[in-house]
Amino acid sequence: MKKNKFILFFLFLAAISFGQKQNVDSTSNVKLNAKKQIEKYRARVIKGESMASLAILYSEDPGSAGEGGIYYNVARGVMDPKFESVAFSLKQGQISQVFETAYGFHFIQLVKIHGKLLDLRHILIIPK
Repeated sequence: MKKNKFILFFLFLAAISFGQKQNVDSTSNVKLNAKKQIEKYRARVIKGESMASLAILYSEDPGSAGEGGIYYNVARGVMDPKFESVAFSLKQGQISQVFETAYGFHFIQLVKIHGKLLDLRHILIIPK
């Protein structure tokens, strides 16, 4: 009888481990799909499509999507630190690589630098 309980317990642990692995795999796939999607949008911008139009159509940032992904007068200390790090490393007109923050995957175009403030456009895709 003890042997049967041990086998059942082992099978129970194996089932839990398998379920956790599936959740990790699902999360990884969701993130991978989101990253692939935003990389396609970035490629379209690099080829000459309007980033503003793509932001209106596809960005999932509720604060900027309707305005073509634009944020004006961005100062340090306001946005996500990773977002700021990328934004403040760009030259005017430059488009960043795709990067991840706690909010999802982004890429940024630095539109204008004025003093210590930036005007930038970005697209966000949130893994779902």
